[in-house]
Amino acid sequence: MKVIAMYLPQFHRIPENDRWWGEGFTDWTAVKKAKSLYEDHNQPRIPLNENYYNLLDYDVMLWQANLMKKYEVDGFCMYHYWFKGGNKILEKPAENLLKWKEIPMSFCFCWANETWARSWSNIDNKNTWADIYEKEQNDCGSGILLEQEYGSEEQWVEHFYYLLPFFKDERYIRIDGRPLFLFYKSEDIPCLVEMLDCWRKLCRLCDLPDIYVVGSVNSIQADTCMDAGLYYQPARSRERISTFMEYMKNGVDILEYDDVWNDILAEHTSKKVFFEGIVGYDDTPRRGKKGCIIEHATPDKFSYYLTELLAKSVVYGADIVFLNAWNEWGEGMYLEPDKKFEEKYLSAIPLAKKNFSYRICKYEYMRNSYKETEAEKIDRIRKEAEKDRYYLHILDHWMLQRENGFSVAGWMKKENYRRIAVYGYGILGRHFCKELYDSGIKVEYIIDQRKESLCAEYEVFLPSESLPEVEAVVVTAVYEYSSVYKKLKDRGFDKIFSLEFILNDNQ
Repeated sequence: MKVIAMYLPQFHRIPENDRWWGEGFTDWTAVKKAKSLYEDHNQPRIPLNENYYNLLDYDVMLWQANLMKKYEVDGFCMYHYWFKGGNKILEKPAENLLKWKEIPMSFCFCWANETWARSWSNIDNKNTWADIYEKEQNDCGSGILLEQEYGSEEQWVEHFYYLLPFFKDERYIRIDGRPLFLFYKSEDIPCLVEMLDCWRKLCRLCDLPDIYVVGSVNSIQADTCMDAGLYYQPARSRERISTFMEYMKNGVDILEYDDVWNDILAEHTSKKVFFEGIVGYDDTPRRGKKGCIIEHATPDKFSYYLTELLAKSVVYGADIVFLNAWNEWGEGMYLEPDKKFEEKYLSAIPLAKKNFSYRICKYEYMRNSYKETEAEKIDRIRKEAEKDRYYLHILDHWMLQRENGFSVAGWMKKENYRRIAVYGYGILGRHFCKELYDSGIKVEYIIDQRKESLCAEYEVFLPSESLPEVEAVVVTAVYEYSSVYKKLKDRGFDKIFSLEFILNDNQ
């Protein structure tokens, strides 16, 4: 069993942070300014020997590599940032490691694909900092600092070739010989299927084994274009249990360490997944009273729960456990030595590796006797509601585009597609065909599982039937797009577009 710890490359000075938050700002700034918000609140956190290091220092990276080896941490999963137009940030520690080949640090990447925005911004799905770092912002527009967009094939190719030297490095972590690459929010990437298809073609051109892709376990593409999912923690468990178990102290949201870990260990799935454990959590250095704290973490508890998670992972066919994190000091998730516990959290890892085999029988029994829990029932209903919200979001986006003068027929003509098939004849499919009526774009046929019950003015085929040749297939069943894309690719179709892609291509 391998243990891979998430790794934050924030601990060095960059021009952007100087400009946004003030001269010399790094994540250490938030850590040093943290305050205790109630009695017995463990803040500020102080590194052992006040080791407020700089990740651009060779000796620091070597120290980390030796420390991980000493305590049987098998690698780091470094956060990787790639924004609109190929804009990179915090890339120097990884680039330096690529040059310092003598440092024995195994690593892989997790693309932290979020827009960076100021805390007062109304941008959705953003990564923000605390209000205490804001300045006067009267003329700063939307508040976006770095926008996360995914571009088209040209940008995907550029991104791949940036990653290629890392993938080829002997220290890069592989699964079955394939470079491991994680997406933090795979569900937010509308072109993920096409982008990964592009990357896999480039792998073959570069004589590189296919990338092993891990994304959000609940993203709609999880079953098809990705090899496995990951339950990102503590976000996953907090979402599942906060309704019942979260309380407040002095205005701060509080969860119990035992409750979060018990939820992690209770998770059941039939999918190929990896599990993630937490060392601790307290993001008040970044977010103040708007933060969340997971209380009563100790090295002994961590050792016990990690032992259990290693055993559970074996039963579910996963030979890697991820830990959050190696050095997320600003969110209270770190294995690195601190003044209070020194190296005790690190010491728990070899102990857990030594003892987990004795716990495997427990999880084999639990898996074999599994029944849906109340929390999982709620989770299942939530997913069904998510699907409905997703379709409503697409429909709303479509109407906004139409109000701004965009038409799907115009897009089809611009791309020179005149004879098409439509996959899915639900609400979006019917509106799509209606918009193409009398446009000069001919819908040759519909593909739909409900062939026998549909009332359509077009010829309808089952996905399993022989499908006539067309210039393109438009998938209006957007929630199932990744699986549909794979099936159609296997059938020999080349031009396959989701309705969501067409709408986003107008932006």
